[in-house]
Amino acid sequence: MEPKTEGLPTYEASLGRPVNNGGYHHPGYNGQQNFVPMTIPQPAPTRPIVIAQPGDVQPETKCSLILSTLSAMFCFLWCGLMAIGVSWQARLQVLDGKFAHARHSLTVAKILNCTALFLGLIFWGLLIWYFFMMIGVRR
Repeated sequence: MEPKTEGLPTYEASLGRPVNNGGYHHPGYNGQQNFVPMTIPQPAPTRPIVIAQPGDVQPETKCSLILSTLSAMFCFLWCGLMAIGVSWQARLQVLDGKFAHARHSLTVAKILNCTALFLGLIFWGLLIWYFFMMIGVRR
C-alpha cells in the first residue's frame, strides 16, 4: 500500500527542497503563497544535568563537616569556624557537580582542622601546665 502523496510537492532526496517549484523551501511552506504556522515543542527549562567523567567520584563531605564542628567546639574556635565554612562550600560544590573544586575545598578544610587541632593541643597543654604550676606554688 503506497502512502498518499497527492497535493504534496516531491522532494529531491539529496537537496531537501521541492522539485516542482525550484525555490527555497521553508518548513511551513504548503505549496501556495501562504505559510502554515508550525509549533515546535520546546523542552521545559530545567537545571543543567552534570555528567561526571568515568574517573570522577563524588567526594564525601559529611565527615569533614562533622570534624570541623568538633574542632570548633573543642580545639580552636576560629580555625574551626573557617573549616565549617569551607566544608559547607565543598558540600555545595558537590551538589553542583564540581567535584574537583569540592576536593580542593575539602583539602583546605582538612588543613584548617589540623591547624585547629594543633593550636587546641597547645592551648589545652598550656592551660593544664598553668594549673599544675599554680597547685605546686600553693603547697
